[in-house]
Amino acid sequence: MKSTIRTLALGTALAALMAGSPALAQSLTVALQAEPSSIDPQFATTGQNQQIALNMFETLVTFGDDGGFVPSLATEWSVADDQVTWTFNLREGVTFHDGSAFNAQDVIFSLERVPSIENSPAPFAPRVAVIESVTAVDDYTIEIVTSRPAPTLLNDLGTIYIVSDEIGEGMASDQFGFGDAAIGTGPYQFVSYTPGDRVVIARNDDYWGEAVDFEQIDIRFISSDASRVASLQAGEVDMIDAVPPNDLDRLRALDGIEVIAVASARMVYMGFDQGGETTPMVTGTDANPFLDVRVREALAHAIDRQAIVSRIQFDSGEPAGQFAPAGIFGHDPDLLPTEYNPERARELLAEAGYADGFGLTVHGPNDRYINDGIVTQTVGQMWAQVGLNVAVETLPFNVYSGRATAREFSAFLFSFGITTGESGLGLRNVLATYDEERGWGANNRFRYSNPEFDETLAAAFAEFDDAERERLLQEATRIAMDDYAITPLYWEGNNWAVRDGLIFSPSPDGRSLMTNLSSAD
Repeated sequence: MKSTIRTLALGTALAALMAGSPALAQSLTVALQAEPSSIDPQFATTGQNQQIALNMFETLVTFGDDGGFVPSLATEWSVADDQVTWTFNLREGVTFHDGSAFNAQDVIFSLERVPSIENSPAPFAPRVAVIESVTAVDDYTIEIVTSRPAPTLLNDLGTIYIVSDEIGEGMASDQFGFGDAAIGTGPYQFVSYTPGDRVVIARNDDYWGEAVDFEQIDIRFISSDASRVASLQAGEVDMIDAVPPNDLDRLRALDGIEVIAVASARMVYMGFDQGGETTPMVTGTDANPFLDVRVREALAHAIDRQAIVSRIQFDSGEPAGQFAPAGIFGHDPDLLPTEYNPERARELLAEAGYADGFGLTVHGPNDRYINDGIVTQTVGQMWAQVGLNVAVETLPFNVYSGRATAREFSAFLFSFGITTGESGLGLRNVLATYDEERGWGANNRFRYSNPEFDETLAAAFAEFDDAERERLLQEATRIAMDDYAITPLYWEGNNWAVRDGLIFSPSPDGRSLMTNLSSAD
C-alpha cells in the first residue's frame, strides 16, 4: 500500500529568469533571516533548522509535488494486512559524506536516536512515538512495527533525517550542533558553521541523485530586513529570503533582481497559557483568565486579522481560522477566521468577570517571521483597546523559543508550518494534550487539553481510508477552534529575491532550500 498526501498548490508560476545573463561563479552567497539553533538535523523541527538540514541530510521518503510520496533513501515500501508491520527496501550504492556506506543499521540508529535528543525546543520524538521496533531483515531491508495502525507513518518518516551510525551513541546533540558529526547523504555536505554568522556547504560530488549546480554556498544569517535587502542590492549576496512585504514592489522594479512570492502553509497564531490555575505574565487577578473560554473568545474577536495582513504584511498572506489552508488535506472550508468585533470582546470579558480587564505581558519573536515584532505589538494594542492593560516584549527567536518551550509566557505569538501536506501533524503537535510518552503535544507550549479533541484526532490517526481520515481531521479542527484553543492570525506569505542568472523554485513548505536554487544558464 502507498498512501497519498495533498500538497498546497503554489498558485503562482515559478520565476523564470532572464536568458543570456552572465555566467555564474561556482560559489554563491545567500542571506537568510533566521539562524538554526543546531546543525544536528534531529534536534528541532523548527523551520530555520530544517532548511539547513535538508541540504545535507535525507529521509526515507519525501513529499512529491503531485501529492504523493517519492522514494529517497527508501525505494519501495509496503504495509502488511495486520496494518502495523511495514517493510522498506533501501537504496543501494549510497555513501555518506565521509565515504561510509549507507545501510539498514544507519536507519535503525537514526530512528532510535530521535527520542534521546535532550533540550529540544521542538522535538521530533512524537513522530517516532508510534514505532515499536525497527529491525534489519538484511543490509538493505528494514521492518518497522508500530504499536497501533499508523496510516500517517510515511508522513512522519518523511521528516526524520538519517544520520550515520558511525557518529556513535555518545555524540551529544550540542557536539553535533556545531558540525562535529554533520555527516549526511545529501547533495551538499557540511564545511563549517560560525554561530551568529554563517554555514558553509559544498557540493557532494558522490551524491547518488541529481547533482546540484554550485560548488559551494555560503549561507549568511542576517536578521535585519533592511540589511538583508541592502546586501542583495549591493551585490554582496545572490539571494535573500523573508523579503519584507513593503519592499516587494520596489525590488520588482529594479533591473537585475527577480522577486518570487508564493502562498504559504505556515499559520501564525497566538497561544494562551492554559496549564495551571495561575500564569506568570498576568497581573490584576489571582486566577488564570485563559482557563475561561470566554476570555479566549474575547481576545479572538478583538483582533482585526485583515488589517494585520493588509497594513503590516502588505497583503502578503491571508487571514486564518484554522491550521490548514485550502489545498491541504484536512482543511475545512466552513471554518472562517473569527469575526473582528471589539464590542463583543468587551461583553465576553465582562461576562467572565473581567469588565475592568487585567494586566498582561504579550511576548513574540522579532527575527523569525515576517514583521513578527510589529505583529506582536499590534495584537497587544488591539487587546488594549478592549480593556486589557498590555505590555509587549519581543526577543530574538533563539532566546524566545527556549523560553516559550519552558512555558515562561502567558500569551505569545508562534507559528506552525505544515510540511507533510496534511493537517494532522500540526493538530497533534500543537493542540493535542501534552503526553511525552505518547509523543503528543510536543509543541503544545500552552498546555491546552480537550479529551474530545484528543479522541477524535486519535481516530483520524488510526484511519487508513483517506476520505474518513479527512472527515475526522476536520471534526477535530472544529472542536479545537470552537473551543478557541488558540487564536489563528494568518497564513504567512513567502517572499524571496534573487539576482540575475539564478532560478529559485519554492517548495510548498516555504523553506529556503539551497537544493531549490539553480543556474539559469
